[in-house]
Amino acid sequence: MSSPVLEAYLALLYTDEAKRHAFLQAPQAQALQHGLSPQEALALAAIDRIGLVMAAASFRHKRAAHARHAKPRQSWWRRLMERWH
Repeated sequence: MSSPVLEAYLALLYTDEAKRHAFLQAPQAQALQHGLSPQEALALAAIDRIGLVMAAASFRHKRAAHARHAKPRQSWWRRLMERWH
């Protein structure tokens, strides 16, 4: 079972290129610095590195696609005016 600290660090690795690069250079040391237990750090050091990089690229692509299709928010004033017309 994974801890909240481990899950939060994994999310960081998927979304932060600099943190991911540092982790790939020294996985166990970086995991320990981010509050993982020695057992979690050792287990995370054995992660599929290619899979980590591919997943991060996929998430980045999905976020970018979502941002392109996101509807711009209207001001409350414009929404109110549209109700009257």
